[in-house]
Amino acid sequence: MNRFGRGERSSDRVEIADFEDLERLTELSRTLVGFFDPGALAQRTALELYRLLGLPLVSVAVRESPSSCAMRGVCGARTDEFGQLRPSTGEGLGGRVMVERRPIEVENYADDPRITKHFVDVVSAEAVGGIVAVPVEHDDELVGLLYGGLRSIGSIGDRAKAVLENAAVSVAPMMAASIRASDAIRQHVDAERQRIAGELHDDVGQLLFSIGVAAQRLRAGSDEHLTALAERIELQASEAAQRMREAFMVMGPVSSSEAVTVALQREIDDLRLRSDLAAHLVIRGSARPLPPRAEAALVGATRQALVNVEQHASASLVVATLHFSDAEVSLVIQDDGCGVPEDFEFPVIPHGGHQWGLASILRQTQQLGGKLDVCAGEDGGTTVRIVLPVEVAS
Repeated sequence: MNRFGRGERSSDRVEIADFEDLERLTELSRTLVGFFDPGALAQRTALELYRLLGLPLVSVAVRESPSSCAMRGVCGARTDEFGQLRPSTGEGLGGRVMVERRPIEVENYADDPRITKHFVDVVSAEAVGGIVAVPVEHDDELVGLLYGGLRSIGSIGDRAKAVLENAAVSVAPMMAASIRASDAIRQHVDAERQRIAGELHDDVGQLLFSIGVAAQRLRAGSDEHLTALAERIELQASEAAQRMREAFMVMGPVSSSEAVTVALQREIDDLRLRSDLAAHLVIRGSARPLPPRAEAALVGATRQALVNVEQHASASLVVATLHFSDAEVSLVIQDDGCGVPEDFEFPVIPHGGHQWGLASILRQTQQLGGKLDVCAGEDGGTTVRIVLPVEVAS
């Protein structure tokens, strides 16, 4: 019996996937290089495998902790709950794969005695019968899971299983790198927040307390030198304001090369908090310092594009890619929504109360010698692209 329990030798797995499958998996690997956001990587992987396999449901879970994964990429799901699954060690099909570190297929998820019933309601709501889960491992470490499912009872087939196994090998290095990058950013942000909280408590908190006491004395009229006391209050207030400004500077990036990337990540995070959209930021190339006007143009464009997506696109996914190259710095924002209207014209001059945001972005971009383009995406949705010349960003 092989790892799927179907009878063929494990050495036959690559032969089951034909040459065209392997070529497309190689292209998938090239496509995923540079996706250092685990969510964006998982969603793109799920989308490409969904197209390649033709299965009704394909999903990708990413390691969240040593004992749990989170579903981060889903294509074909009928319910929101499926994309929110977080299998832990031993729970459901994914949890069993996490323990045994081998692909496992079941032909009827709801009735299979080998797996727990933790997620049976969610899977049943998807009308999924046959499903396989494949571990994604890098350097003997589990970094994720690939799933393929049918909306009927039965096997997904030898070819689909072989493709998923090969895909797990291909995507493993990128998934491991994306997890490390995400962990490093989160640890850095957490450390900065803790340091800022301590400084605010010790410095600004004490100053504001002193100001409060002085103000009470002034209101009570118990001090004969009201003028001197008022001046003292003003000085302390000014000192507090200066400390607050310093604290805001600390909350920003440590180096100037990180400034625009941190600002864009905040915009992405804000969108995720206020909406149901999956939003991700991808950084390519080596970040370098940007002058204030260039940074303002990129951040402003991102903010306006995300608002447009949220209000008008009916999208479920947004990916912003900031690319630093030798010749230019570019920002591409893509969504999977309804796309630009057929009668869309780029607003050089805004009409009435509409399109002021795009017109402003265009003006700033042109003032910096750059280019702005808004068009339909290759796979649907809308693509916004800003390109600034390298002399502006150096």
